[in-house]
Amino acid sequence: MKTAVQAGLVALGALLAGTTVPATAEAAATIQRTALCHAGDFSGRLTLRYEAVGFDYRVVGGYTTSGPYIGDVAGKVSLRISYRTGSTTHTVYSQSSSTTGNTNFAMPTTTTLPATAMGTAAATFDNGSASCTATVPIS
Repeated sequence: MKTAVQAGLVALGALLAGTTVPATAEAAATIQRTALCHAGDFSGRLTLRYEAVGFDYRVVGGYTTSGPYIGDVAGKVSLRISYRTGSTTHTVYSQSSSTTGNTNFAMPTTTTLPATAMGTAAATFDNGSASCTATVPIS
């Protein structure tokens, strides 16, 4: 209660002085996008979660599912998150790992893209005999 009263007094003082006081930060809404790809019987699915924070998109995490993988053979999944400004592409995250179907990607909190740029996340799946790429827009 005391903090609310103090914030009100600061806002009132700023109003009387003819200035503005920034509003308190609101919780960012999480956006989730999913894309699929196919190559014959082989398929992949990328789900990416990110938040709009100020003038940026902050990537929270992602996960993939893919298959089939025959026997004990593991495939490979590569995730690349990038954005374009003009004719330049900037990669903000890149990771490859082996997979037998499900892979989670944890992002550093610094994985951000400017909201004014054209961003994408592309996951390339490969089971040794087929491959495909699932791409989601970040906007």
